[in-house]
Amino acid sequence: MRLFFGLELEPNTTLQIADWRDRQLACAGTPVPPANFHITLAFIGALDDPAIERLCLSVDDWLAQEPVSGAALKLNGTGYWHKPGIYWLGPNTWPEQLTRLAQKLNSLGSAAGARRDRNPFQPHITLFRQCHSAPPATLQAPAITMDYTGFALFESRQGRQGVSYHVLQDWTLRSATNS
Repeated sequence: MRLFFGLELEPNTTLQIADWRDRQLACAGTPVPPANFHITLAFIGALDDPAIERLCLSVDDWLAQEPVSGAALKLNGTGYWHKPGIYWLGPNTWPEQLTRLAQKLNSLGSAAGARRDRNPFQPHITLFRQCHSAPPATLQAPAITMDYTGFALFESRQGRQGVSYHVLQDWTLRSATNS
């Protein structure tokens, strides 16, 4: 069972991203289905059921002691990672609290037995996989705003139709106006 913490997108945000991608981008890669759009906060990998339960309880305990606020992200940048062949959409800048959230979830995952991810955090939504080169520049820069008010622990499942992501547990963040 492959697990990760991530931000779910609101349906309207998902539609805006899919529409922008389909109008603006020509990529020789495989488009990610809009149902799979998300922002990964921390990759956890494989854990057994008792470790998953411990992980979820540790997240509950942490949020009870240190409430975390949601915020808005402006998805206004794109990028390409050659090694995995991924073209993505994400914010050019983001709140420090999002980085801290990702770091804490990575740390809690490590304490539950997951391999600690040492890559720097770059919030992004994967638009295409298996791109052998960066797509040409877009005609219109993205300018999509999304609010994040919670996060989830996802399970990645491989099926006949490809990969799908399923929420195992989710957590609500404090409203940014109540911070």
